[in-house]
Amino acid sequence: MKLSPIRKKILFSSLWMLCGLLCYFPKSSNAQSFNLGWEGTELISRSVFIDTQNWNAGFANGDHLSVTTDSNTIHLHWQFGSGNRDKWVVYYLKLNTPITISDSDIIGVDVKGSVGHPNRNFSLKFEDGVQQAVFTSHGLASLNRWVNRISTPKKQFAGNPDWNNIKVITFAVFSDASSNDLQPDSGTVSIRNLKIADINHWQRASGFERLKASNFLDSVKLQALDGIIKRQAANGLLYSWKEDNASWLYGQGLALKLLSLEGLWENKLPVNDAARAAEKLARFLAGQQTQAGYWPRGWNTLEGTVRSVDEVLWMGDFPWMITGLASYYAKSGDDTVIPSLKKAQSFLYDLIEPSGKFYTLNTATGEKIPVTNTEAYTAAINSVYELGDTVKANTMLHYISSSTWDNNLLYWKEAIDLPRPTLFSNTWMTMLSHHSNDSTQAINSLSFVGKVLATHGPGFPEGFDGIGPIATWYEGTLTYICAGGPNSQTLFDSLMRYRFPDGTMPSYNDNIGAKADIWAVNWSSLDATSWLYFAAAKRSPFVQYNSFHFPPITTGVNQTPIAEYISIYPVPAKEIINISFHKNAGKIREIAIYNLLGKCLIRKSNLSADTKMLVMDISTLASGTYIFSVKVKNQNLYQKIQVIK
Repeated sequence: MKLSPIRKKILFSSLWMLCGLLCYFPKSSNAQSFNLGWEGTELISRSVFIDTQNWNAGFANGDHLSVTTDSNTIHLHWQFGSGNRDKWVVYYLKLNTPITISDSDIIGVDVKGSVGHPNRNFSLKFEDGVQQAVFTSHGLASLNRWVNRISTPKKQFAGNPDWNNIKVITFAVFSDASSNDLQPDSGTVSIRNLKIADINHWQRASGFERLKASNFLDSVKLQALDGIIKRQAANGLLYSWKEDNASWLYGQGLALKLLSLEGLWENKLPVNDAARAAEKLARFLAGQQTQAGYWPRGWNTLEGTVRSVDEVLWMGDFPWMITGLASYYAKSGDDTVIPSLKKAQSFLYDLIEPSGKFYTLNTATGEKIPVTNTEAYTAAINSVYELGDTVKANTMLHYISSSTWDNNLLYWKEAIDLPRPTLFSNTWMTMLSHHSNDSTQAINSLSFVGKVLATHGPGFPEGFDGIGPIATWYEGTLTYICAGGPNSQTLFDSLMRYRFPDGTMPSYNDNIGAKADIWAVNWSSLDATSWLYFAAAKRSPFVQYNSFHFPPITTGVNQTPIAEYISIYPVPAKEIINISFHKNAGKIREIAIYNLLGKCLIRKSNLSADTKMLVMDISTLASGTYIFSVKVKNQNLYQKIQVIK
């Protein structure tokens, strides 16, 4: 089949990246003696902790608190009165001798709430007599089960007391004023195991761990693929949640990539179920794009109508459309999605500064707002790599990695200005980390989240929560496995016992809705099932882990190296490119430079058969990646070039 310039561009980009990327594909390692989670030491002795004589109670006018204890637990029996007002109770310990926590990095505690109004929050506070530091979990006091080892970096606490001189420790249950929270209410919050840890004593992984190939692994992959295809509505959308009739943006792009990887086309016509599903989804998405270049956040699946539009675009979602559509086009050659790809690329690139700083957009006002979230950066960087623009993507990667890497705790923070450890920030950055040529960072970050986010949730299987540890988040745990985290094989084997019969994966192992800063449901999830596919296929939707799955450029394209006809220098180029013609270069009809969306920027045609040297002025080209094209008779040769200003 004949390949258009944009398709050749994406295919060539993938080939070029493969040469360096496969070299990095994490080598399989045996399961390591790495323990998930952490233990720590008691912050105060158990005898002091459970002695009510050491503590004092306080509460707002109209509210009340009583306390009981057992062998290791404090039970706060709170009562809130009526009215639209802030409500609170506190239980605080004035230490006779101040304690120091300056050498500790992590503070953990077990908390159990009770069924009640969702606006019941829990906080832990430390004071030095003048200043205080507070950690808050919204809705945690409404969760009627133990949440074990809520692991919080000390720097995540709001405030900065003298950690060498802690005089007061406070537990609080509170709710903010709300017109939906007027009636009296009561409940119990139980607290135990207040512990601290110094991460210098923590074990770190020695390398990446890859899943062992097996027939079972192949079966899981195919069942996940089949389960995803069966989630497709007639309009092309895939259900994110059947229970909610919802299709959300990120999952559509993620699934489109895997459908494209598994799809087969002949002469641009789909010939298997994955290809047919990919075509329906891609064409729906291409038709749903706004004129500006972005998409709605989600759709009502059956109706295909818009469900949600973000006023300020969440960049953790939007770039996955580029990733999915670029993968689809590279595999299928479906020209109908080219306008959508071009428009999305133009929109995205307008939000990226030469420094790598990245912005989002307030669609109502047109205001550009700096993106600080690590997850959002990784999604955008991956889409730029997918387009083959390694210079821009590497610049962005350096910017966000250097801005969010914690040199003390050795992990990537949730955001530039937010030190909370989150799973995607670390697993997604790990899957991009080879571009920074430092796998040590990736291994350290996976080790860190393997300690602070490990959980069983309400039972089994063992895994991770995104910010918890509230419940086992299957999707997030599978990203950890794709990234090659320690104990990946054990985690994967455990998760497999909890798949649905149709091969799909639940979202969580609990169904608590919006509580404790997460939204956890045990429904069958498109996102979790997509990551199950990638884990079982030993691939990743991030470019560098893909063992080349696009078809090789053979049909209709001369595979003779471009160097047989010409030499180009310097490489990388800056202002000019010198082209030296070889002995048989008289067959050349045209030389051109294309951008990564197939637009011809510079063309030299009608070349003389006796041309020996040609100088091309590229001073108008910005820094980036371009495709150098040589037409020999009726065939084309391509080579990627870098321009650096």
